[in-house]
Amino acid sequence: MKHAMKCLVLVGLVFLMAGCWDRLEIEERAMVLGLSIDLQEKESSDDPINHPDVDDMPTSEIGMVKITAQLAVPGQIPLGPSQGGGSKSKDTVLVVAAVGHTMDDAMSNLQQQLGSTLFLGQLKIIILSREVAEKGIREISDFIKRHPEIRRDTWLLVNGKKAEETLRVAPKLERVPTLYLSGMLDNAIKMGKFPKDKIGQFWSNLESNGQDGYLPFITVKDEEHIQISGLAYFRGMKMVGHIEPYQIAYFNGITEQNPGGSKALVKLSENESVMLQSTYRKSNIHVSLKDGRPHVQVKLKVIGNIVEKQNVAVDTHDAIKKIEKSAEELIEEQYEVLIKETQEKKSDIFGFGEYVRGDLRTYWDQHIETAEKWREAYQELAVDVVAEVEIKEVGLRSK
Repeated sequence: MKHAMKCLVLVGLVFLMAGCWDRLEIEERAMVLGLSIDLQEKESSDDPINHPDVDDMPTSEIGMVKITAQLAVPGQIPLGPSQGGGSKSKDTVLVVAAVGHTMDDAMSNLQQQLGSTLFLGQLKIIILSREVAEKGIREISDFIKRHPEIRRDTWLLVNGKKAEETLRVAPKLERVPTLYLSGMLDNAIKMGKFPKDKIGQFWSNLESNGQDGYLPFITVKDEEHIQISGLAYFRGMKMVGHIEPYQIAYFNGITEQNPGGSKALVKLSENESVMLQSTYRKSNIHVSLKDGRPHVQVKLKVIGNIVEKQNVAVDTHDAIKKIEKSAEELIEEQYEVLIKETQEKKSDIFGFGEYVRGDLRTYWDQHIETAEKWREAYQELAVDVVAEVEIKEVGLRSK
């Protein structure tokens, strides 16, 4: 009897260990490295793959969409550093596109063009055109969230023009364009020039009642270069504006993104200037009630070095203090401009609302409660920024 029971247990374990019944070989997968999403004119209909060919077929909330995918060509993706004279991007990736009435419809039409199963587990970037971002990304975001293969460390970007053009760029420094772009953004974070902002962080901001979302804003230069051109900021699910590249440093200051690394050219007089590079940022945000309304005070400390000077001496304590004072005035002036710009668009990308919700809970519950009401209140929010700059190094002196 005991021998029979042991045999049954062993047989059961064999079935439990048989976990490859639904396997899919890697050669049978179409590895998608990048996706772009553009709007498509209604007149340019998709093929009747998932529905009859009728003119009044409903579309997504933003209209018909065009999805372009950059696929890895099996056996051509480099496994190590380029050795020179390697394959061009057109040899390592395949770019295909499809149009659909909805996101899922377009993806299904894309699959119809491929013999292998689409696989999004290695997806690195998703690029939206500016037109798509401004019309609204609620349904697009929902599709991405529900897809089990898309990871939360994927980059979501906004292209200033057509999103598709990004996937057709042929950079000379990298044989796979999507890897080049994702690597460029990752390195910008490491160098302190860009905030941590992958799709998981974006969704987290959208779910918050006291903060709006932001995404990298890029442009394509000369069909072979991609430039980080600022941050696209949102009000809810719609893009309402973007900040310039130099303003990213100020955003990083308030949100305390470290390490530092951003540079700023500070004008001292008509023919005197210095280039400062930050190495560390410290932000202290305090909220209080003044005259019955929230008031925000930001104390910002920036530690950095002088990396270049123009017609100015940096060999005395007084000279350094003068430069620090000029830098502080510049920072406070630029913060006023940046905060006012986002207030006009009702987009609190700094997360001041979260400080109000946390520190002034009674006021929030009585007067705010919702994200939409906070956006209205943010327009009139009083924000004072006090900057302190400390210069640690001034470089070598020339004799």
